[in-house]
Amino acid sequence: MVKVTKAHHLFLTEADMPILEFSKDDYEGRVHRLAERIRKKNLTHMVIYGDREHFSNVEYFTRYDCRFEETLLVVDSQGACSILAGNEGMGYSQVIPIEIRRYLYQNFSLQGQPRDRLESLTDILRKIGIDEKAKIGVAGVKYFEEGMIDSDPEQTYDLPEYMMGAIRRTGAAMVNATAELTGVPDGLRMRLYTAKEIAWAESAGNRAAAVMQRLLKNLKEGLCEYELAQAGGAGFDPQNTHPLVNFGARSVAIGMGSPGQAKLRTGEVGGLCYSVRGSLVSRVGVMAHREEDYGEELKPYLESFYKKYYEAVAAWYETARVGVTGGELYDAVMNLIGGEEFGVTLNPGHFTGTEEWSNAISAKGSKVCVPDGAFMQVDIIAHGEDPVRTGICEDAVVIAGEGLRAQLKEEYPEVYRRIMERRKVMKEVLGIWLHEDVLPMSNLNGAYYPFMLNLDFVFAKE
Repeated sequence: MVKVTKAHHLFLTEADMPILEFSKDDYEGRVHRLAERIRKKNLTHMVIYGDREHFSNVEYFTRYDCRFEETLLVVDSQGACSILAGNEGMGYSQVIPIEIRRYLYQNFSLQGQPRDRLESLTDILRKIGIDEKAKIGVAGVKYFEEGMIDSDPEQTYDLPEYMMGAIRRTGAAMVNATAELTGVPDGLRMRLYTAKEIAWAESAGNRAAAVMQRLLKNLKEGLCEYELAQAGGAGFDPQNTHPLVNFGARSVAIGMGSPGQAKLRTGEVGGLCYSVRGSLVSRVGVMAHREEDYGEELKPYLESFYKKYYEAVAAWYETARVGVTGGELYDAVMNLIGGEEFGVTLNPGHFTGTEEWSNAISAKGSKVCVPDGAFMQVDIIAHGEDPVRTGICEDAVVIAGEGLRAQLKEEYPEVYRRIMERRKVMKEVLGIWLHEDVLPMSNLNGAYYPFMLNLDFVFAKE
């Protein structure tokens, strides 16, 4: 059961942290793990694709985030790295802290830019060592599985055809190796390995939550969506999804429009979402001061929809731990809000990182276990029509075993202290019991406001 209770000051206390940057050693450690995986799979090289939208696989190993054009990162079995970039990417590639060979390939450049130093892509790949003797893993955006596609999954690729043609012309044997990065259960990017990575995630969580806290504090009748967005005081951090301010049934139903001119009306639905690379915070509910403010068509749903939704969110938190299966997470949520009236169509929770959604295991019957160091979004979306109603209480968590937690406590004691305080408040105020593995990444974790214009009250388990 869920009740309305007095909020705790911590939920609106900003912990706006600077970006925690990774060092050369951090990136070299990641490349070292990749080289080990390349050797384990009997490959000679990994060819990793990136573009502005799909930058995370390249950025993870290099800090380079493909913000201008496509790129290819090539890593061999000994960890030697090469990057292929276009005109603008070549200059920006100086951000890469590790030793790397740079190759200009001007066809990666934008239309109309110079092609006066154009070299064959196949010839560049051969210079790197990809030839008839090589066996390469090609990592794109997606990997494919039996039954999901007509062709052979291991020989199906989502890179642009002109790149695949150049790779084929080298004569190298190849296989789709995207799962080695983002596959479950053991893709290299599906967990955090160090205390510093957890501290980085917490820094991102604090910065995303601070914007959300300011948005919540500035909600008031008659405000336009874009006016509230300005009050959020967001920095220039790169984001991993579009920021959202949605007022009214139409905006909430669409859910992905940029802030516009719709006005906040008491009693109507509304939603907020803000992210930085490494964390996303979202709240969607009803713009009200008290239960009596709910629009007449929404009043029955405080009990039957919103409280039940929060019960499911709490169940996710209480089920999560290292080793729990995706099926158990799914059942914890869907046993409560699996009916059609809740409209849950996506996975209840997923892995995250510098992109918003990297993969998910929370599916019916999934036997895949949550790994030690899992970095996840508690992302459960319930939605109904006639009247439009949506429940979202989304935050990031790290699921860390005893060793990682001990490392965090020793190396980042202030981060550890903040996390322990959040856990205490979630238990004592929200009534949510967390396994010791569950580390909340911001002060807003689990705080869901039944009356979004009155931040004195939150939902809590009885």
